[in-house]
Amino acid sequence: MANTGPTQKPLCQDDLDARLKTSRSFEAAVFTSAVALDELDLKECLFTDCLFDLPAVRGADFSGAQFKDCRFSPGRFASCKFAGARFQGTNFFDADQKKGCTFAFCDLRDVEAEKCNFAVSTFERCDMHDFRARECSFRGVRFHASTFTKVISKRVIVTRGRFEACNFTFTDFSGVSLESCEFLTCKFLDTAFFDVNLTDAIMRDCTLDKAEWERANLTRADFRGSTISGLNLAVLSGYTGLMIGESQQTELLERLGVSVHPD
Repeated sequence: MANTGPTQKPLCQDDLDARLKTSRSFEAAVFTSAVALDELDLKECLFTDCLFDLPAVRGADFSGAQFKDCRFSPGRFASCKFAGARFQGTNFFDADQKKGCTFAFCDLRDVEAEKCNFAVSTFERCDMHDFRARECSFRGVRFHASTFTKVISKRVIVTRGRFEACNFTFTDFSGVSLESCEFLTCKFLDTAFFDVNLTDAIMRDCTLDKAEWERANLTRADFRGSTISGLNLAVLSGYTGLMIGESQQTELLERLGVSVHPD
């Protein structure tokens, strides 16, 4: 069992059931295998300073729930709903085990996260349309077959996500469509963008060092103000309309073997 805080107390099933019928509010509670969360309706619940120490949760509905200063032990959330959930100061990473959480087939649409730690977590085949994060760590996270895309009609598909001041060091986005997503003042170090669609994406004032870009599509992407060390246009699948600043052009051309000299 993970270490609990001095005021945190394990929750029993009877107490859980009673609170769900009344306040739907939990403070300094510890959720262990002693309570059953599988397939449970936890919509609009408020969790403050809680610890979730469960190996697996299946089918729980956390839609619209709020998590403030909570902690999650490494575990697996399968087919759970977090649509419209809000996370603030919440930690999904165990520093001692160096493990994060796994979200598989989860609904993470319209999630807001601020100052959270998702390091070394996995988002596997999750719906993450309009996921928004600020000052969060996604260090070492793997986005496997997850999507930020919403199908409006047969002809209209919208991709949306916004990240500000987030850390994506060692993150693996391989094969993910990030079309039209926004990344502002984010850090990308040794990040994998293999086969990633960044068409119309905004990556302003970011640090993009040693990233892997093979077959990435940067068509009309906005990279102005970002450091782009290691970006080689020759390995991209597309970059028509790529926007960069004047100070960035020399570095890009030199990667192509073009020597730039003053007039």
